[in-house]
Amino acid sequence: MRDNFSKIVLGASFIILLFGSTNVFAQEGSIVVGPGLAYGSEVENLGIKVDGYYTINEEFRAGVDLVFYLPENNVNYFGFNINGHYIFYSEDELSAYGLAGINVLRISVDTGNGNFTDSEAGLNLGAGIEYAQSFGSLFGELKLAGLGGDADQLVIGAGVRFGIN
Repeated sequence: MRDNFSKIVLGASFIILLFGSTNVFAQEGSIVVGPGLAYGSEVENLGIKVDGYYTINEEFRAGVDLVFYLPENNVNYFGFNINGHYIFYSEDELSAYGLAGINVLRISVDTGNGNFTDSEAGLNLGAGIEYAQSFGSLFGELKLAGLGGDADQLVIGAGVRFGIN
């Protein structure tokens, strides 16, 4: 499992570098980043979330989010997601989007005699809403993460995103 996690992270990094090495980020579009909170139904714990998205055009954006779930009973969870958003509604300050992507959930357990680490990969499918304010955008998301893997779960997230360009 550790090899699969490394391959997925390496592949995701390659995709991000590929987009970054072309002029995608230099073209007109907006980049938003921000913190948030998440709750995973399988992890059964609160997580601290950081995400960033690049708007490709009026309907599509792509990005990455990381979720560090609060440790409990010597168990640590970390979620890594690459998602695309399809914005199907946008009027005034309110927008709604569907999302799809790839999820990797990594678990680390301190057994007292060493650490056990495992990773599971799967697909994401969900939806979210954003409400634009003068300081940034408030958002809420609901997604099924890890579909097709052993660590599939419902993830509820909320936070704020700030424009950086």
